Amino acid sequence: MEIRAIPTSESTPGHPSLAAAHIGPGAAEGHLEGQDRSQADKAAPEEASKGGNFARDKVSLSLEAQELQKLADRDREVRAHEAAHAAVGGQYAGSPSYTYEKGADGRNYAVGGEVQMNTSKIAGDPQATLQKSQQLRAAALAPAQPSGADRAIAAKATQMAMEAQAELAKGVGEAEGTAEDQAASAPE
Repeated sequence: MEIRAIPTSESTPGHPSLAAAHIGPGAAEGHLEGQDRSQADKAAPEEASKGGNFARDKVSLSLEAQELQKLADRDREVRAHEAAHAAVGGQYAGSPSYTYEKGADGRNYAVGGEVQMNTSKIAGDPQATLQKSQQLRAAALAPAQPSGADRAIAAKATQMAMEAQAELAKGVGEAEGTAEDQAASAPE
């Protein structure tokens, strides 16, 4: 998008006053899409009387630019957030998926996203489950600002880790008990 000011006939050389703005391609060389300068000078007061107020147009463009900047900032934040989950989650994380909003420039901006995490236990292997839960917790809390859903996944991973540790402790206790039982029943 290009913005060009049209000088009025009252302007002094070197200091044109701005009377109207034209937004669009091809607005260079002092022409307005095929109009010569004198036609532009005649059109400027007519445009102003039709509501073509330069200040209002400038504010409108400024608001549009601000909105696009907000969308671009949000897009970067969302993509970085989801990329952090995916990178740390490794084999237990899916690919990021995004929710988009179309900006005034016609471009899609990511405004939300998610990464699916496999939070199931590894059957019959509490040590592997413990390691997986630690990786899941790290992945959930990897972004600079974890969301509520991220914290919920981290809590679930912590619970899974505690259960795996309990299974490991129980298994060690049973193994020690079995060894003691075998030693006690062995002939001397």
